[in-house]
Amino acid sequence: MKKLYTLLTLATLLVAMSSCGDDYYRDSELLGRWQMISVIENGYEYELEIGEYEEYTFYRDGTGLYVNEFGTRVDFYWDQRGYDRVEMRFADGINEYLYYEFDRGDLILWDTASRRTGRVFRYYGYY
Repeated sequence: MKKLYTLLTLATLLVAMSSCGDDYYRDSELLGRWQMISVIENGYEYELEIGEYEEYTFYRDGTGLYVNEFGTRVDFYWDQRGYDRVEMRFADGINEYLYYEFDRGDLILWDTASRRTGRVFRYYGYY
């Protein structure tokens, strides 16, 4: 009986932990489609050059899609790390560990913790 109780407790914990993970993505502010509107270099914000384009779409299940001006489309897995980090593991083998924040509803993806170089994205809908 003690083994059965232990197994049931373990199964309950596993189900609870997996459902918490689903809620984690479901409640994320990153969810949706984001298109780049400007870049920040050395603390100064600049408009995009003609033809420059990047888009990220973050899905509820922890997957995403990256698209650029060349039509390149790359799937990725993403995970929030703390309240200001996002890890993206791309299907082409590249990994990004970015800092993020929101400013007037726009998403800023920073390359480093110094927050001097990054890209600004505008929300374009929930996939």
